[in-house]
Amino acid sequence: MLRHALHDAWQLSLVPALPGRLPWPRAWGLWRRLAARPGLYADAVAAAAIAAEFVPVGDAASFERNVRLTWLLDIADLHLSRRHGLDWWPDAFEIDGAWPRQGPFVVLTFHYGTGLCICRSLRQAGHRNRFLSGRFDADAFRARPLLGRYGRVRLAEVERLGGEPVVCRPGVREVLLDTLARGTSVVGLVDVPPRLAPRGQHAVPLLGREASLPDGLLRLAADAGVPIVPCWVEIDFTTGRRRLVIGAPRAPEPIGPALAALAADLERLVRAQPAAWMFWREWRDWLQDAPRCTATGTFSNVDAGVRLAPSEPATGFLA
Repeated sequence: MLRHALHDAWQLSLVPALPGRLPWPRAWGLWRRLAARPGLYADAVAAAAIAAEFVPVGDAASFERNVRLTWLLDIADLHLSRRHGLDWWPDAFEIDGAWPRQGPFVVLTFHYGTGLCICRSLRQAGHRNRFLSGRFDADAFRARPLLGRYGRVRLAEVERLGGEPVVCRPGVREVLLDTLARGTSVVGLVDVPPRLAPRGQHAVPLLGREASLPDGLLRLAADAGVPIVPCWVEIDFTTGRRRLVIGAPRAPEPIGPALAALAADLERLVRAQPAAWMFWREWRDWLQDAPRCTATGTFSNVDAGVRLAPSEPATGFLA
């Protein structure tokens, strides 16, 4: 337990937080040097090794460093965000596009890049927002209390930025419909495998394979009569500059083509920067589960999936 505590203190606090107190150029330079250390976020790097089977990754050492940088920046964003008010915006971080002037709408993003700023950007544009998360199971973190605390703090920051409590699936459809009816937007991640979203999976082409994506948020938008707005964060691993890309509002129906379009967005992003996708660890099982979802739209092992596990420090909470 002591080993885990020291490990988590190093990766979740010291490495991401301390450089963040320096001016941006110095902080980025230090983070980039730290990301060259092989032991940092070793589990994430090992899980991402599968990427080479599906997309070109280039130089292996650079790919591994960029995986570490993605996780490091994502966690560092939490520490930085908690120190600032709602009007603050991080350095070297631009916005491409704009949120709709009128709400509400359903924001759809991916486990790609660093996503905490999405809630901040929405709030700065005048949109209160409510994030849909996997259920946080505190008992799963008993052996790693610092990791459990990190998860609770991250969810609390998402709530502060959005101005609304996080809602955890399953069984939240009526809550989210009421949220939209009150004029508050909903934020969710669409690249979710059957293990984490057992119902309503649709087959889509993704990275040259048949995968599956859940349709719940699109059906929610359709029933509420609101558009979906795709968005994501891109990272320049050379300079550290990031860009929040806000797509044009889209109709949520027909469901199949809408999901296929989102899968095409994700594929383009992953092929451009495979190290920035934080769900490589799910990918092999995801593909194996896809055929079981195509006939019925459901995944039989319902109980396997809606809780966040200790191996998910960042991607389980708005990555």
